[in-house]
Amino acid sequence: MYTVKDLHKSYGGVKALDGVDFEIHQGEVHALLGANGAGKSTLIKVLVGGTRPDRGVLELEGEPVTFHNSRVAADHGVAIVSQELTLFPHLDVLQNLFLGREPLAAGVALDRRAMRRQAQPVLESIGLDVDLNRGVGTLRLGEQQLVEVGRALLNDPKILVLDEPTSALQQAETERLLGVVRGLRDRGVAVVYVSHYLEDVFAVADRITVLRSGEVVVARRPREEMTIQDTVVEMLGEAGAREKHITDATPFEEAAGASEPLVLDGVAVDGLLEPFDLTAEPGEVVGLAGLEGSGAHCVLDLIFGRLRPSRGSVSLPGGGRRPRTMNAAVAAGIAYVPADRKRLGLMLDSSIADNVSSVKGGPLRRMGIVMRRRQMRRRAEHWRDELKIVTASTALPAGSLSGGNQQKVVFAKWLEAEPSVVLLDDPSRGVDMGAKEDMHAIIAQMAASKKVVLYTSSDLEEMAKVCDRVIVFFAGRAVGELSLDELSEHGLLEAINVGDVSVAG
Repeated sequence: MYTVKDLHKSYGGVKALDGVDFEIHQGEVHALLGANGAGKSTLIKVLVGGTRPDRGVLELEGEPVTFHNSRVAADHGVAIVSQELTLFPHLDVLQNLFLGREPLAAGVALDRRAMRRQAQPVLESIGLDVDLNRGVGTLRLGEQQLVEVGRALLNDPKILVLDEPTSALQQAETERLLGVVRGLRDRGVAVVYVSHYLEDVFAVADRITVLRSGEVVVARRPREEMTIQDTVVEMLGEAGAREKHITDATPFEEAAGASEPLVLDGVAVDGLLEPFDLTAEPGEVVGLAGLEGSGAHCVLDLIFGRLRPSRGSVSLPGGGRRPRTMNAAVAAGIAYVPADRKRLGLMLDSSIADNVSSVKGGPLRRMGIVMRRRQMRRRAEHWRDELKIVTASTALPAGSLSGGNQQKVVFAKWLEAEPSVVLLDDPSRGVDMGAKEDMHAIIAQMAASKKVVLYTSSDLEEMAKVCDRVIVFFAGRAVGELSLDELSEHGLLEAINVGDVSVAG
């Protein structure tokens, strides 16, 4: 058994954990649940040696323990599969599976034959069938997630923490992984299962603990004593609470908007999205809510030229048709702010000014053949002031900024391109609360500037705050719409998990 007692942890005066007790028993799947900011991530980090608590006791098999890092925790049989991938994309699958503990032949060379022999049964158990010599960076995200799981299982852990393990998996992969979790439990392994996917939780968990605002509000309750609806109420508190909607924003200066709506007519993608209609007006923020694989993200990919529909049509403001490529989408006035700003949104080693001009001066070629440094600097300074980007100079590399300021630079580069349609994919992911408030204000200003804004987010509280209406997706189809006066974090969480918008009323 692994226990933590009276755990406390604060960051800058904000309590992340406030007197938390938590028990993990062998041969049990223990779900750890809570809304964003509840303290789940901090508790997990303490369990696996990622951070030290300010106060509290950790005991493993009745003995006090202190893990200085995750490697020490793994040596004691406590392993984690994190939502944030820790793979090395330039190494092959086999190397990633054994990173840091590779068996050697004759004491010097990697014994790849022994590595394959050890890896094969584990990979078969989780349903991962890929070339082990293939670079892991070339795999699908779901396959990479399974490599992470395989690496943890090769350590033969006694306690395994799974942090959002199905977030990047397709339905068949999810079912296989849940089967692996059940098999681990039957072999006596203790599994801590953290997920926003409550259907998965209720399919596999034996016990449920819920955190809210750093405190335990449900402790080790048997899963059969709870329902998804009960769990949502415990996670969020008062079920009827509604978030204040953002209004009265001032439009951006010099900002171009749309004069006509964005229209999707019967668009569908075989196996991913059933026929779907949408009319989004200029000045409207339309949310697309759903769990991974629900179809919500397909809509953004269709509009931005990343995905081809099986049927149906897309009409852009101004009458243009669906872009067939991402470059064509940019040329048609479509902006795309990705969730992964570091990998997809920015050139981290380039200056802020270079980043701000990268779309307008690159794909759009609106700054002349040779971009003038003075003009680039002037435009970057304009957006620094407009978006309140905290930096001493726009000549500094974008990678030197905080996460929130980096995301503001991503907004700036797209606003500089004067789009009429803005696609926002989890735009405030990984930024602090102060920066989130700034993100909300920027989104409201985009709407005030008469842009069509489509928005997805893992933060349902934020979605209720910034959207004018939200379309809910479940299992590849749009199941209904929530209007402004129906929006709440509680209602959205329940609707995306059960596929029914009537529960949000």
